[in-house]
Amino acid sequence: MGTNNKVYVNILKEIDQIIMDDQLLPGDKLPSERELAERLKVGRSSVREALRALELLDLIETRKGEGTFIKESGGHRLAEVLASFFLKNTQARKDLTETRQIIEVEAARLACMRASEEQLRKLKELISQSKAKWQDGQIPFEEDYLFHKTLVESSHNNLMLNIWRPLVEYSKFAIKESLSRQGRTENAILEHEAIFKAVANKDEVAAIDSLRSHLENSRF
Repeated sequence: MGTNNKVYVNILKEIDQIIMDDQLLPGDKLPSERELAERLKVGRSSVREALRALELLDLIETRKGEGTFIKESGGHRLAEVLASFFLKNTQARKDLTETRQIIEVEAARLACMRASEEQLRKLKELISQSKAKWQDGQIPFEEDYLFHKTLVESSHNNLMLNIWRPLVEYSKFAIKESLSRQGRTENAILEHEAIFKAVANKDEVAAIDSLRSHLENSRF
């Protein structure tokens, strides 16, 4: 895949989005290569490559003269299957969890010294949005992800952010699994508040302790 890796992974994610937008179910037909290329504004060869990968993952099947269909077994949660494909062994998952923790802990320490007023305001706002969503009966997946992203951004180290982002992109579905556990969302919000207060107070020890405990409880 080489330099096309990002394009290729993005096409896979966008095909997943089309499947959700069009409310396609196992057994349903996917849009044609031409239509997918037009909707995604990419070349047909890139679409063909992405579809071939999905076929190898046993998520879709091509029937001669009929088109491409979502396989019964695969369902439509392509992103989750892709994530488990990229992290298919236990060691890879352990490495990811460990690396993510190293980056976030160091980011929290640096954030105590470097976080701007705007970033602190954003962290606080994301906590409020999480509470509002939760009170509305929704699980704040996106707000959770953005809280951690803003925390890493607050380190003002772009390389750290660029290493962190793909780690969490591939395991985003794990955030959903984690927050969906009974009682987890309320606790996660409280833990985010503790991390925020420590960073706002420039208390490195409390920030690191709160974050470590949060990541441990989140089972990432």
